[in-house]
Amino acid sequence: MKKFLLFIFAVLLLVFISIYFYMVSTKPSYEGKLELQGLSGEVIVKYDQYGIPHIYASSREDAYYSLGYVQAQDRLFQMEMIRRISTGTLSEILGEEFIETDKLFRTLSIDKKSNEFYQAFLEQETAYKGAAEAYFEGINEFIRTGPTPVEFTVIGIPKVEFSIKDAYNAAGYMAFGFADGFRVDPMTTKIAMTLGKKYLDDIGLHSHYDSSFIKSYMSEESLALTSLATSIDQANLPLIHGSNSWIIGSDKSATGFPIFENDTHIVFSQPSVWYEAHIEYPDVSIYGHYLAGFPFALLGHNRFATWGLTMFENDDVDLFQEKTNPENPDQILRKDEWQTLARREEIIEVKGSEDIKLIVKTSDHGPIVSNILLSDSVVTDPVSVYWEFLHADKDILEPTYNLGLSSNIDDARQAASLIEAPGLNVMYADKDGNIAWWASARLPIRPASSNSKLILDGTGKDDYLGYHPFSDNPQAENPPWGYVYSANNQPDTVNGNFFPGYYRPLDRASRINNLIEAKEIWGVDEIKAMTADVKSDIAKTVSREMARQLSGSGDDKYENLVIILDNWNGDHQVQDIGPTVYYNFLSWLLYHAMSDELGYDDYKTLANLEVMKRSYLMFIQNDSSAWWDNIKTSAKESRKTIFELAANSTLKTLAEVYQSDN
Repeated sequence: MKKFLLFIFAVLLLVFISIYFYMVSTKPSYEGKLELQGLSGEVIVKYDQYGIPHIYASSREDAYYSLGYVQAQDRLFQMEMIRRISTGTLSEILGEEFIETDKLFRTLSIDKKSNEFYQAFLEQETAYKGAAEAYFEGINEFIRTGPTPVEFTVIGIPKVEFSIKDAYNAAGYMAFGFADGFRVDPMTTKIAMTLGKKYLDDIGLHSHYDSSFIKSYMSEESLALTSLATSIDQANLPLIHGSNSWIIGSDKSATGFPIFENDTHIVFSQPSVWYEAHIEYPDVSIYGHYLAGFPFALLGHNRFATWGLTMFENDDVDLFQEKTNPENPDQILRKDEWQTLARREEIIEVKGSEDIKLIVKTSDHGPIVSNILLSDSVVTDPVSVYWEFLHADKDILEPTYNLGLSSNIDDARQAASLIEAPGLNVMYADKDGNIAWWASARLPIRPASSNSKLILDGTGKDDYLGYHPFSDNPQAENPPWGYVYSANNQPDTVNGNFFPGYYRPLDRASRINNLIEAKEIWGVDEIKAMTADVKSDIAKTVSREMARQLSGSGDDKYENLVIILDNWNGDHQVQDIGPTVYYNFLSWLLYHAMSDELGYDDYKTLANLEVMKRSYLMFIQNDSSAWWDNIKTSAKESRKTIFELAANSTLKTLAEVYQSDN
């Protein structure tokens, strides 16, 4: 028996040792010497204490080749997953669970658009072409000669080389994450068609109600320049959900130079969305943050300037209800003529199962998505999506490359003007003291009668009338008030144009604006403290209104809730009680008000949309809102009834979680 136990122990030890050395063999190389095909000279790569590579090369191509190689050894699996989600090929390696995700992305046609960009890239000579090609050569050198990441072995993923097309697919993945219209428009349309528009009036469908407007300031130079939530959540890949940025101008800076802040809010993941790297080659030094599989930094700095971004949140997704020919289901009415829909067949390979055939139909507006986004809707005619990314003429590679080489504000402005989709707020500062914010996107001119937050008429009357020139985009260069900022909030009008979008609530924006306005001179340490600020004046206002409404019930059992809600100052420190009570009560209030009309799944979707988050104060103040009545009962419930139901649920939840009746 003893020998048998020793034998078992020896076998297990051997297995563990084998696994250990196998895992070690798949680790990236952070020291030593490598001889790689494709380099024209010696390249030095130094990793700092945070694992960030600093690349020193004698040519641009060698620098980007090395960037591709080191990024691949750190992030090849992440690159692969981004490529697969954007091209709709997850089922090939993960099985039937991801079929719906693949159907969505095949239908959205990101890969088809990427191929168009790729063909145009091959046919022209551009300043960034050599750098982009070298980057992907570096990635492919690692694929050919480097160790296979453990995820590829465990899942059984074939190693396939990358190309420029995959950069466009990565941009498409990013653009999809920015396109809130995919989630908002189907939901708001469903509410309008099943419940009535009066229900939409109470949730601030348009952003005018709860907004802190970013002021534009047009310089002469800028004026002269013309130029499904469910499926994405299932894929469990991080998206950029919002960001803050502000720049303090030289006159308000203790350093005598602009102070630049940019923090991009992203769903937590391991590895993170961003890949930090520093490259140097003759006359160029760029420290940047990169997407996995995208060659150029989306935010960063060189020796002269710094640039960053936030989500613009412009409305770049419109759904169109097409009118089908009753005699031919493949035809729709377009401007008084029957137009035949384009068709293509997609084959989705499914691991462990049979392939699936998917027919994708496309109108002038874009792909037909009714069976993907609106499967449970009352819409019967096909619905197509006009997504600006699918109609863009300019790709994202050129402006991101040019931003990294900016040597003056004119360079940066020109680069910002080339961004058509996704919509980005480009933030800029330089050593000459210039500061700027440009809302970069191709913004459509819509008919005055169209409501872009609902499904539009596909026959032609809601078609775009054209596009605004970049000089009409919201922007500010060296404004007299001495700072620029963006928190994904609504920009002010420009030349009488008020651009619709899915802008974030005013809490972050107003907090940034108020803090900057309250202080004349700013230092770097004070900016750091402001970045870590977690106080919401808007949440405080909503909380006190909740307390006021609840106090009218006259029931003593709500006394502690009222006291906590009324005294909370909007701060979100770890030990604060106020946020716990506030968010519990808010969640239950929305649930009891809305779940009867929407059902639980749709309620969750609406509650997590920014359009709802912008409306809390307006919503709870509206005693006559249709949402207060529970349509499943014969009685007519009031706001007071729903507040008491929410308070009871909150007390029960807090008691269960914290084992307390307080």
